[in-house]
Amino acid sequence: MALRFLTVIQDFLDPATLPVEIVERKGVGHPDSLADALANEVSVVFSRYCLARFGFVLHHNVDKLYIGAGNFRTDFGSCERLQPIQVLTNGRISSRFGDEKIDIVSLQKEAIEQYLFRVLPSLGKEDIVVVPNATQFHRNEHRFTPRNQSDVPDALSPRANDTSLCVSHWPPTITESLAYRFERYFWNAEEGFAVPRFANIGQDIKVFVLREGKHIEVLLSVPTLCRHTKSFKQYLELIRHHEFQLTLLGKEMVSCHGLSISVRVNPQKNPYMLGIGSCVECGEEGLVGRGNTILGIIASERTHTQESWAGKNPVYHTGRVLGYLTFKLARAISTQLQVKCSVSALTRCGGSLIPPRFLSVSVSDAVDRNTLESIVESEFLVANYVEEILAFRPWLTEL
Repeated sequence: MALRFLTVIQDFLDPATLPVEIVERKGVGHPDSLADALANEVSVVFSRYCLARFGFVLHHNVDKLYIGAGNFRTDFGSCERLQPIQVLTNGRISSRFGDEKIDIVSLQKEAIEQYLFRVLPSLGKEDIVVVPNATQFHRNEHRFTPRNQSDVPDALSPRANDTSLCVSHWPPTITESLAYRFERYFWNAEEGFAVPRFANIGQDIKVFVLREGKHIEVLLSVPTLCRHTKSFKQYLELIRHHEFQLTLLGKEMVSCHGLSISVRVNPQKNPYMLGIGSCVECGEEGLVGRGNTILGIIASERTHTQESWAGKNPVYHTGRVLGYLTFKLARAISTQLQVKCSVSALTRCGGSLIPPRFLSVSVSDAVDRNTLESIVESEFLVANYVEEILAFRPWLTEL
């Protein structure tokens, strides 16, 4: 049976063919990346608790999480905490099911601390204050304090929570891959965490890639850690070392594309040096939805989802569910049919989530409709998406 909600168009817009392409990546220690990741981790920990305890996920959304406002005094060789960093888990989380009360405070703190102490190993327990600020307020008084499963109707029949559009693309251009790989150079993936490779380098890294015609210019902001940086001379040696290594990586990546590349790290005169590795230590703040897309980059020449994926309910929130499924589908279509591909999915509030109201697939070459529909069926319509989303870590997506 034809998938009537599916539109296929051979109109793929390839950013690699444009005269100018600009891509940014906020590193794993950037305040906005931390906010996204922490919201995701709180949702994952709470969801897994619910699945283990009740067999389904209770209502929650922590997609307004905040981190920042710390104050640390730093200098070459020293770091002093004046004011700890704060994390506010704004949003709503179900606090009970029937007569069983859920210790949502401990669940939130566990998720936040486990993530931060792995990704920012210079962070100490006294450097951070977690404020579980999620409420149970709602017009439906039992939505976040359900008496039984009838108060969680989406557990068995999820409906879209919003009228919203999600967009994903595959494969990445070389410019996009460079933005990801250059920041990826600074950490290793361990058990779902981005664990730093270098003890003397902080994690609040930003990569900005500009391609003009056949030349690519890469600018990175990379902090050193002040306790491991004894002098300005040592700082410059560290920065120049990594600039050299990244230049080698960049030349290797672009060599088969007929492109040239130049790489600069911290060209500013003043040293970029931090105490615990993120600018949340010096008054900066991070909020969910201001960071990378679910693909782990910010690509200015791509259409993209207008809402965040992080911290939303993995059962019925369009931004989380279709944010992930459009990414998965775009990658599957591109890989299996050997085309470049964009996928857009639109839902209506209270309407069908899967299938969505509208699903558009844009491809670079003609494809067989029946083959494409079979991929949509297997990768999109019958996916065990809740488990897949809970296992998915966008910052670990290889581009």
